[in-house]
Amino acid sequence: MRAQASDANRGRDLDPAMSTVAGKRVFVVEDEVLLAISLEDDLREAGFFMLGPYTTLASALQAARSEEFDLALLDVNLHGQAVFPLADELIARNVPIVLLTGYGAGDLPERFRVLPRLQKPYEPSLLTRQLRRTMGMG
Repeated sequence: MRAQASDANRGRDLDPAMSTVAGKRVFVVEDEVLLAISLEDDLREAGFFMLGPYTTLASALQAARSEEFDLALLDVNLHGQAVFPLADELIARNVPIVLLTGYGAGDLPERFRVLPRLQKPYEPSLLTRQLRRTMGMG
């Protein structure tokens, strides 16, 4: 299904903002199905390519070790399990991360409070802006 959507977008002219992110791969870890569907639509609309969503820490860790991507968008809480081991691994690899969470900065371990955060529920324009900013694109 994603391949079809990608094929459909190939012939479309991209505006300048989209052309800077075209082909950028966003690794998505999100356990809420409806939110994951929304994220896929919003990322595709903005010109990003989404990997995932990965819904468990184990599947996300495994995929993160074998996939190539430009940025990770991580839900902090996956069915009651914290995503922090994956975040630590990605930080060690210098992968840009945006946390997607309903938690405030004070609820996070101190080492993660400096990471960019997008509050749930999010606005699509804020998602795009935060991802571009995190990748150093504006």
